Amino acid sequence: MSRRCAEVFGLSLARGGSEWNFKGDTTLLNLERRVHQAVRWSHGRPLRLEAQHWSGPLLCEPAPAGWIAGCFHFHEYERPLQLLREGVIDAWVASYPDVPAATDPTIACIGLSRMPIWLVVDQAHPLLELGEQVTFADVAAYPCMPLPNGAFPKFQAVLEACGLWDAGTPKRIRDPSWLGQINREDLLVGFATPLSLLLSGDCCRVLPLKLPVEVGDALLVPRQYERAPQTLQLLAELRSRLQSLAGAAPELVVLDGVEHPSAAPSDQPFKEQWLPSAPLMPKTSKA
Repeated sequence: MSRRCAEVFGLSLARGGSEWNFKGDTTLLNLERRVHQAVRWSHGRPLRLEAQHWSGPLLCEPAPAGWIAGCFHFHEYERPLQLLREGVIDAWVASYPDVPAATDPTIACIGLSRMPIWLVVDQAHPLLELGEQVTFADVAAYPCMPLPNGAFPKFQAVLEACGLWDAGTPKRIRDPSWLGQINREDLLVGFATPLSLLLSGDCCRVLPLKLPVEVGDALLVPRQYERAPQTLQLLAELRSRLQSLAGAAPELVVLDGVEHPSAAPSDQPFKEQWLPSAPLMPKTSKA
């Protein structure tokens, strides 16, 4: 069915990595997507919600009323942002600080939470023997959890500044006496937040180091739907779910304001800003 649909628009499908991509001019397809999206927002149809793989299970399951939850399989920034810009999805719970700029003309970013991010290791990791004396230089001697280059540009810049960015080159382990006693996978240094630790249970230990960056969750929606009732209801539900998790994660701060105000706020009534003026596609067409 996907191939037949692509043929209608004069496109072909090509697989790149784990994603299918279109080859050809996607102008008509993207216009069609915009029409379908307008129908979903203006006619009360179910909207499409995506999230990162760590925030989806905690914040978006079960799916909020009026929303269809996605796969939550994203480990990057660009692909879900592309899907949001093209109208394939309607909202995305992204990971701060890797969010669009406040001046982005098409995407509104609304802050949900702020929290620290920590370095975590296996329960038998040699770094734990250093206790409070451990430094970033000590951590840099061990392989960090690999992330694709450019997947989260702002977070990557922080890791690079701390000497922790692992570009895939195998590192020499400083203390060879451990080799053969611990698997290399168990020597990895990972990253965790107060929320992600709720998912991992008691299988890792937090190092007494804090990365010099605040992270968190942010809701991204097309700017023309920033004040839509569905967006406001979704915000209330996500913040309620975050508040319910705050007791188990004291370092979590739930935000209740707009992170990036609209670049050009309007005094017009809400409906005049987002409802299309032209007739929409017939209801018989499947969105």
